[in-house]
Amino acid sequence: MRDLRKLHFFVTVAEVMNLSRAAEALNISQSALSRQIQALEEELGFALFERIGKRLALTVEAEEMLPRAAELLERAAALSLRADAVARGQIGHLRIGATAQTIASLIAPALTLFRASHPRVEVALVEGPNRSLIELVERGGVHLAIATPEDVGAFHTQPLFVAELLAYLPPGDVGHAAEALPVESLADAPVLLLRRGFMTRDLVDESCRHANVRPRIVLESDSPHALVAMVEAGHGIAMLSSSAARGVRSSPPKRVTLGGQPVRRQVSAIWNRARHHSAALPALVDCLQRTAQSDGDRRTS
Repeated sequence: MRDLRKLHFFVTVAEVMNLSRAAEALNISQSALSRQIQALEEELGFALFERIGKRLALTVEAEEMLPRAAELLERAAALSLRADAVARGQIGHLRIGATAQTIASLIAPALTLFRASHPRVEVALVEGPNRSLIELVERGGVHLAIATPEDVGAFHTQPLFVAELLAYLPPGDVGHAAEALPVESLADAPVLLLRRGFMTRDLVDESCRHANVRPRIVLESDSPHALVAMVEAGHGIAMLSSSAARGVRSSPPKRVTLGGQPVRRQVSAIWNRARHHSAALPALVDCLQRTAQSDGDRRTS
């Protein structure tokens, strides 16, 4: 049985047990309603109604069928309402990828803003370094990531903020007297770095290649806090981006320069051009952008 309209006609007649009143409620003629009921009976292979004198009554088969038909119509109506809500981005789910630092500083407050207007959209977070996040977007593991892809044209992107490379110097380092730390001065210097795959590490490696210097790596870690703890104990220079350094408590870092210019990279919300995305995604991107803008205004005020 494929036509829910006929079921709706049957349930309406069964509720009022009067063809004339049922036709009026359905806004169709009584003759048209009778034809629809007859067509349904032919499809089912048994009668639905019988007349006992002037009174309309359900057959035994119809009594068995009525509660299930009513339940089916209720579920179909609920499904229609849910589909409409999904299409409008009011219901659904989103998977977002980001580094731990970005989750703490950007996504957490942005989700508070997003959930105020989209409380029925479920959001799951995936933590990882920059390269892993880009791969997740490419293969559909997440719907959106906060990352810095090399090939911007491969994704839909919304710029959020600019990350700048910073250096945390150990106590007593002569670099404390300078305003910035040139990458060119890092030849054979002991450095503390995030592991390969993080955007910060890419910035350091690319800058060192351009400057033709090779620092001495003392520690590679997933934790900015571990790097800074090593700095404070005098074991080297920690290199972190301004986004990775959020929440780190230490002495003020130095701006890292290459050829006298700051080392920077644009960080964006990215999502896959080739994949279908939830109708709620644009609203989430807007919340991320507004939160990033608000955070930038606070830090520059």
